[in-house]
Amino acid sequence: MKKISILLIVVIGIFYLAGCSQEKARGAEETVKIGTLHPLSGGQALEGQEMRDAIRLAVQEKNGNGGIESLNGMKIELIESDHEGLPEKGITEVQKLDRQNVVGIIGAYSSNVALTATQEAERAKVPFLVDIGTVNEITERGFEYTFRIQPPASSMGENFLSYMEYLNGITDDPLKTAVIVHEDSVFGSSIANLIEKKAETIGIDVLSTLPHVSTTADMSSTINRIVSQKPDIVIMTTYLNDGTLLTEGINDSRYIPRAIIGVANGAFSNDQFIKEHADINHHIMDVNYSVNPQAELTNEVREKFEKEFNKNLSPNAAYSYTVAKVLIDAIERAGSTDPVEIQKALRKTKYEDHILPQGAIEFDKKGQNINARAVLSQIFDGKTKVVYPEKYAEEEPVFPPLE
Repeated sequence: MKKISILLIVVIGIFYLAGCSQEKARGAEETVKIGTLHPLSGGQALEGQEMRDAIRLAVQEKNGNGGIESLNGMKIELIESDHEGLPEKGITEVQKLDRQNVVGIIGAYSSNVALTATQEAERAKVPFLVDIGTVNEITERGFEYTFRIQPPASSMGENFLSYMEYLNGITDDPLKTAVIVHEDSVFGSSIANLIEKKAETIGIDVLSTLPHVSTTADMSSTINRIVSQKPDIVIMTTYLNDGTLLTEGINDSRYIPRAIIGVANGAFSNDQFIKEHADINHHIMDVNYSVNPQAELTNEVREKFEKEFNKNLSPNAAYSYTVAKVLIDAIERAGSTDPVEIQKALRKTKYEDHILPQGAIEFDKKGQNINARAVLSQIFDGKTKVVYPEKYAEEEPVFPPLE
C-alpha cells in the first residue's frame, strides 16, 4: 500500500511539473504565438488559404501598430497548419500547435475537422476560436475553451425559413414546392434536416431531400431527380466544387426551377463562382454569413485585403479576419500569454468595432456568438449583394429570380 502511495505521488508530480514546464515555456516566448488550422491543400484549399490570409492581415495590423501593448509591445507570430480536410489530422495538428506553445487557435472551415480539433484543444486547455464550422454540436458539448463566431446550423436554417417567408410575401405568385440538395457530411445534413422538418410551417412542400458526397464528379442522378419532380425551388447546401457542378447541370437540363437558393452554400458566396460563372448564376440567392456592407470599416478592410493579397475579401475571409481581431483583443485584455487567462478574457468579450452584420460579438456560456446571424444575398452581374434584412441591404431582392 505504501509503495502504491509513493508511486501515485511520483506520477502526480510528473504531471504537475509537465504542466508547469509548459506554462513556463509559454511565458518565456519572445512572441505571442497564435495557431491557424485550415485546409491549405486539397479540395478546400482555395477557401482555407484566403482565410489564412485574412488572419495574416489582422496580425500585420496589430504588429504594425506596436504589438500587444499590455505585454510591452510583444509581436504576434502565426503558426500555420494544414488539416487537408481530414478530421484525424485536425487532432494531430492541434497537438503540434500546442507543443509549439500557441496561446490560441483559429479554424477550421470544415465542421468535421472543427469537431475533432476543438475536442483536442479542450483537452490541452488552449482556446479554439471557430471562424467557420456550422454544426450545432461544436458548441453543445460543454466545452470551456471553444468559441464560435459564425451562426450555427440551426440559426442558418431558421434564417432561411424566415427569409423564404419574407420572399414569398413580396410576390403575387409564391413558390410552394422544393427539393433539398446537400453534401452528406454533418455540415450539409444538419441544415437540410432542419429545413425539411420545418418547411411546411411556411407553406413549402419538400418533395425530396437528396444527399451527395461533396467530392463527387457526377451529379447526373441528382439532376434527373430534380427534372422529374419539377420543384419551384432547389435549396442547396454544398461546397464550391459540387455546388458549381450541380448548378451547371441544372442549367443544362430540361427543367430550370423558378429559384435556386443556397443555405450556407460554399459556392454561391464564393468569389470564384460568382465571377467565373456569371452566365449561369445571375440572381441566385444564398442565406449565409457575410460582411456588413453598410459599415465604413468593411470597405477599409476590403481595400487592405485586396491590396495585400490581390483577391477579394470573401465572407469566409471576413469571418477569419474578425476572429483574429477578437482573439487579439482578448490577449490584450488578459495581458498574459497563459491560455487560461486568455480564455477568461474571451468569456468577457464584447467586441463592437467589426465588419459583420450583427451587433456586438459576445459569447454565451457555451461559447456561441449570441448575435451571429446569416443574411440573404443575391448575385447581380458578377457581384453579390446583401438584399435582406433591410438594415444591411445594398439592393432590393429580385424574386422569383428565374422566371
